[in-house]
Amino acid sequence: MTTTMQTLPDTPILREKLAAIIARTSRCEPEPLLEDQEFASVIAQFDSLAILEILLEIETEYGLTTDEMLPTHHDVGAQEFTSVFPKNISALIIYMHEVMNRRVVEPQTTESADAARKEAAPETAAPPAGQGGAEISGNAAQQDARSGKDAEFLQ
Repeated sequence: MTTTMQTLPDTPILREKLAAIIARTSRCEPEPLLEDQEFASVIAQFDSLAILEILLEIETEYGLTTDEMLPTHHDVGAQEFTSVFPKNISALIIYMHEVMNRRVVEPQTTESADAARKEAAPETAAPPAGQGGAEISGNAAQQDARSGKDAEFLQ
């Protein structure tokens, strides 16, 4: 069950809860995390799967979706994911606040962009049957749908 919160708890409380979440999901001790040791030195198998598990728990606890928490760099692959993820609890808390702040700015920006796209999208008539245009049109529609999903991921 995902709980949506408008604000994050105060930093000391958030720190304790994140340490508990990470310790539980990554099967490590919370004390080194609370001492701001780097995740890679505390978590035995700190990889993209470990990060995903942490992000899913953050989503469940604080309502920050995994998509919001993923890096916005389109060229970051699974191997590089650990290099762009916050290095320790303090950096993770700062990043979570940044994501929360983006929520305030993005809804207005997204609504404006959606309205502009609707105005700019020309109405297209279906090509006559048997002229092969439907296949091209369908591929273009699929490409547009994929581009829209990529754009959502990058926001």
